[in-house]
Amino acid sequence: MSIRHYSLANSLRPRGPGATRKVTTSIRSLAEKWLPTLFRDSTHRLDYRLRDAIAKHSPEEYVVNTKVLPVYRFVDLYRAINALGNSNAESGGITIDRIDTKTKEDLTDLLRADLTDWYSRKIVRSSKSAWTIADDVEEFLPTNCFWIFTCPHSVSAHPVIVRLNHNAYDEQANLEVAACGSEAAKVLLTLVLEHSLTHSIYRHQLLSVSFQTGNKDEFGDIEKQERLRIGFRLASPVARDQFVIDDQVFSTLYRNVVDLYRRRAVLKQHGVPLRRGVLLYGPPGTGKTYACRYLFGELPETTRIVATGRTLHKISQVFDLARLYQPSLIVLEDVDLVFASREINLYSSSLGDLLDQMDGLRPHEDVSVILTTNAIERLESAIKDRPGRISQCIYLGPPGAALRQRYLTHYIKPYNSAAIDWEQLVTRSEGATPAFIKEWVHRAVQYATERIDSDHLTLQLTTKDFDSAHEEMTRYTDESGKRIIGFISQLQ
Repeated sequence: MSIRHYSLANSLRPRGPGATRKVTTSIRSLAEKWLPTLFRDSTHRLDYRLRDAIAKHSPEEYVVNTKVLPVYRFVDLYRAINALGNSNAESGGITIDRIDTKTKEDLTDLLRADLTDWYSRKIVRSSKSAWTIADDVEEFLPTNCFWIFTCPHSVSAHPVIVRLNHNAYDEQANLEVAACGSEAAKVLLTLVLEHSLTHSIYRHQLLSVSFQTGNKDEFGDIEKQERLRIGFRLASPVARDQFVIDDQVFSTLYRNVVDLYRRRAVLKQHGVPLRRGVLLYGPPGTGKTYACRYLFGELPETTRIVATGRTLHKISQVFDLARLYQPSLIVLEDVDLVFASREINLYSSSLGDLLDQMDGLRPHEDVSVILTTNAIERLESAIKDRPGRISQCIYLGPPGAALRQRYLTHYIKPYNSAAIDWEQLVTRSEGATPAFIKEWVHRAVQYATERIDSDHLTLQLTTKDFDSAHEEMTRYTDESGKRIIGFISQLQ
C-alpha cells in the first residue's frame, strides 16, 4: 500500500481555478480565526463595525439597557435617536455610524460574543415598514437599525450605541442602548424616551383609537397579536357663530372643558384639579358630536383622543395613551352601547374599568373625559353607586322656539328667504332636533331647485317647500321612526 504525504505546499500545488479559490478561502478563514484583528473586513460585518466604534474600550465595560415599548411608539423613538445624533454634531459630538441591517441577536451578544463564532453577522439591509405619521401621510422606516455617536460629556465621554427594532410578531418596539458605565446607559435611555414623548407625532393631534383583533390557529396558538391602532383625524373647526346652542349650556360646557385647559396653570396654582368628567346626553341628533367638534377646534394644543365601539372594552390602554401625551382630552362616544348595567349588557364590567381609570387620575394629571350617550337611563343605575367620577352632566335636547329660530336662520341664511313665513316654520319645527332641522332645510332647497328653469334662474325658498319637505320626511314612519330621524313629537 502506498502512503501519500500531504503538506501545505502540496495543497497549494496548482490544480485549476476552482481548487485555488477553495484553498485561498480556507487560509483566509483560518487567518480570521487565529488573527482576527489583522484579517477581518469590518465593512460588511455588524459585530466588527460595532466593536471598531468602541475600539479603545473593552466590550465588558459597556452596559446595555433595554426597554420594550408599544409598537405605536416606534416612529417617535426613531426620530428621537436621529435628533440626538444631530444635536450631538452641533454641540461638538460626532455621529460615527448608522447601520441598517437584519439581525436577531441582541446588542449584548453582538458586543460580547466571540468574534470567531461561525454565526453569520454579515450586514444585510433590513426591510422597511410603512408608518402613518399624519392623516393620509406615511413614512417608511427600517425595521432594525443601529446608531453609533458620541454624547455630551455630561452623559458619556465615550461613544454610545443605540439599537431600535420592530418586533412585528409581538407588536413591540425594542429599544437598546449601550454606554460605558451603568449611569451613562441609564441617562441615555432616559434622554431617548423623554425626547420621543416631547416631540411625539401624536402630541396635540386629533386621534382616533381602535383595536385590530388578533388571530389564533386551529390549536389555539396566537398567530397575530391584538394591536392598538392610532389614526389621525383632520380637525374641522367649528366657529362660535356656527355653533348654535343655548347660551347657558354653552357657558357650562366652555367652563368645564375649554376654560379648564386654557387656565390650567392658575387653576393648578390654586388647588383646582385638572381632571374633569363631563357627560353629554340627550336624544340622537341634538348636537353632542357637533359640540365635541367645536371643543376640538378650541383646544389645538391638547391631544384629543376619540374612542368608540369595541375600543371601549380596552379603556385602560386609551387612558395610558392620554397620560403619555397630556394635556389630553378623551371623548368616549355612545358609551351606553358598552357601559351599561349588567341587566342590560353582560359587558358591564367595562364601566367599572372606566370608573377605575377616572378615579385613578391624579389631581395634577391634565386628562379630562367627555362621555356621550343617547340613553342615560342605561347608565344611571350603573353610575349612581359611584358618584364623583362625572363632575358635570349636560342635557342636549330638542331646542325651544327661540333656539329653533336661530337654527333655521343659520341654515337658511345662504338662500333667498323673502317668501318664507318664519313664524309658521318655527311652530312646525316643534319637537325637531338640530339634525332634523338641518335636513329639513336641505330637503326644502331640493324642492325649490325643481322650479329653476330658463325663466327662473334664481332659487327662492317658500313656505310650501318646507311643508312638502316636512310631509315627505315624516310620511312613512311611526313615532320610533321619527325619533331616528331626529323628530320628537313631545318635547322631553
